[in-house]
Amino acid sequence: MRHDLIAVYVLTAFFGLQVVLAASSFISGRAFFTYQPPYWRMLLIYGGGAAYVAYLCWRRSPRARFAAYIFLTVDVIRAVRGHHWWTLIIDLALIAIMQMRAFRQVYPSIRPGDLRGRRARHPIPRPGAGSPRRSDAPHEGHGPISC
Repeated sequence: MRHDLIAVYVLTAFFGLQVVLAASSFISGRAFFTYQPPYWRMLLIYGGGAAYVAYLCWRRSPRARFAAYIFLTVDVIRAVRGHHWWTLIIDLALIAIMQMRAFRQVYPSIRPGDLRGRRARHPIPRPGAGSPRRSDAPHEGHGPISC
């Protein structure tokens, strides 16, 4: 199996597992690791945030690496505050693994120059851009007759 596919599967599976564990904690009513069922923040962070980061990783979005770092930072802070050392070790290990060449090739760092280059290759159409000028637009009753 190619290294780039392994990188995609590892990150997507990790963030997908976050969603499953948070849902299990919520349904069972039992707290484990950083998942505490009675709190809406847990559902927002792990149910919504982790699912979105997993989606970005699966689609190989240019923002996936940045989103993963943000999510893992939030999870590290929650782990330290709650004294969940296993979660802290897992998060820090994943951050270290993301520094490997296979991960950096699939999910390169975001640099302002890179974003400008992407925009130049794939311009975002603006309203009114590319539309005919008012004087060039066909008018009703004017122009060639076609059948």
